[in-house]
Amino acid sequence: MTRIDSNKLIASLVVTVCVFAMATGVSAQMAQNAVGTLASYFEMLETGNYESAAYMWTQPAQQRAARFGITYDDIVLKADCNSPIVRDLPVMRYHLNPTVKGTTRLNDHWYRLEFRTVVDTEKVEHLYYMFFDGQYYWLAYPQDYYCEGWPVIETKYFRIHYHADRARYLNPVSLAEVDRFVEIMADSLDISKDDLKMLAEGKIEYYFVDRDETVQQITGFLVKGTYDMASSDIISAFFPHHHEITHLLIDFKLRSLPLYTLPIMRSGAAVYYAGRWGKAPSTLMELGAYLLEYEIIELDSILTMHGFKRHSGSDIAYPVAGLFSAFLMEETNRWDYLDLYRDLSGQFDSINGMTEQQVQQVFVKAIKADSWSDLEKKFNEFSQERITDKAVVLPGALDGGKSILKESQFEVRSDKNWVSFECWGKPAQPVAGNILFDPVEELAGTSSGMFEEQYPQEFLFEGYRFGVRYDQNEVGLYDYATNYLMAKYIWGISPSEKYFDSTQNRISVRFRKELFDGQLPSEGSFKLLPR
Repeated sequence: MTRIDSNKLIASLVVTVCVFAMATGVSAQMAQNAVGTLASYFEMLETGNYESAAYMWTQPAQQRAARFGITYDDIVLKADCNSPIVRDLPVMRYHLNPTVKGTTRLNDHWYRLEFRTVVDTEKVEHLYYMFFDGQYYWLAYPQDYYCEGWPVIETKYFRIHYHADRARYLNPVSLAEVDRFVEIMADSLDISKDDLKMLAEGKIEYYFVDRDETVQQITGFLVKGTYDMASSDIISAFFPHHHEITHLLIDFKLRSLPLYTLPIMRSGAAVYYAGRWGKAPSTLMELGAYLLEYEIIELDSILTMHGFKRHSGSDIAYPVAGLFSAFLMEETNRWDYLDLYRDLSGQFDSINGMTEQQVQQVFVKAIKADSWSDLEKKFNEFSQERITDKAVVLPGALDGGKSILKESQFEVRSDKNWVSFECWGKPAQPVAGNILFDPVEELAGTSSGMFEEQYPQEFLFEGYRFGVRYDQNEVGLYDYATNYLMAKYIWGISPSEKYFDSTQNRISVRFRKELFDGQLPSEGSFKLLPR
């Protein structure tokens, strides 16, 4: 290397080091500015200057927080109601310094700030996201960072931001169904036409993310989806997520309510109206009836906040809560039910502190029962009806009815109330298959998450909306356009000789006709797949 080359190299290194130092210095200063902005925000919360604190959020965040006029009692700033600081401000205002334990620069415009402190030996943590517009720093929602630049599609009531990998699941049928669900709920909750117009004009922001882990990144919880109470947004890896939409619509109906609601009411209402995570209400409430019948769970065990949480991890609390909400609705009416919903809402300490006996007294008074024992007796009778007289799926074929489709491996019959399926297999071979029906032209070229789960890399989704998938252990009616299980019979839960006849190698089952939405199997519009 010549002397000239050495000088050039040294000069280049000096420039590189200077540029890096300048960039590092700028980054450090920008991070300090973000932390300083959060400190100013906390100071406003400490001093009660809530109006100014609200203006420290981005304009989109402010607009979404206020869009539907929902307010939560004792929450001074709805835009930040996810934060433990705002949820318990009388205590937390004395624990806001130092403000930040960690800062992450996500890109040129976004920062994530980690608040951590200890209050009475309990660790309190929260992540704040901050947007830098080139001049000022603003508090913002994490979904606005993680879903920034995603494509958007609008329906009558929704503005759907979707991950590119989810595009194939947004078919015209599911988009129409999510709007139809809002209007069905509006009728059930007595939401006025003017309020429906407000929803249509404002739009519900729906973030259709790629996986459950992305929901966790945004919300902090590893779940399929959630209703974000701060922004009134829906964030979900499932579409259409009627359960979470129901939470929003109940809050929208009540407008002003406490932030916390006893889980048996909050989750029970959403299951009653909407089911949960791809299972229709009728499916879950029949499951709840069986869980009670076989004493896998007791109603008393999920009355309190602690009791419900203890059973929610195994998902056995939700079906019973939904069934209990159906019972309460039958014993009262929708207006009294919503009053009861509000009565069992309040500050965290009051709801979390309710004892089993206190909750029992509220329910006894609500339905005008003589005692808790009297209420339990009525509920058990109601529960039994769900798996007998009011069941949506039962073992055994129709006695009579009209044959509407007959093939070499199955026959479908129908009468006024039921549609039955009799399916048989070849000698010494298991009875199993999936009768696909109702091909929908608009579903051509789309995908179904539920179908893909059942047939990973085996078969392409060909646009059949419904399927009756069966074997000797269980049978289910599936809506592949919306990814919902409409009804299911499981031999292991309710064994019956009517379901499987081993001598004829035949299964027989019938579904309520109302489940099919007028679309029944017929000649030329079905396909039989192996199980």
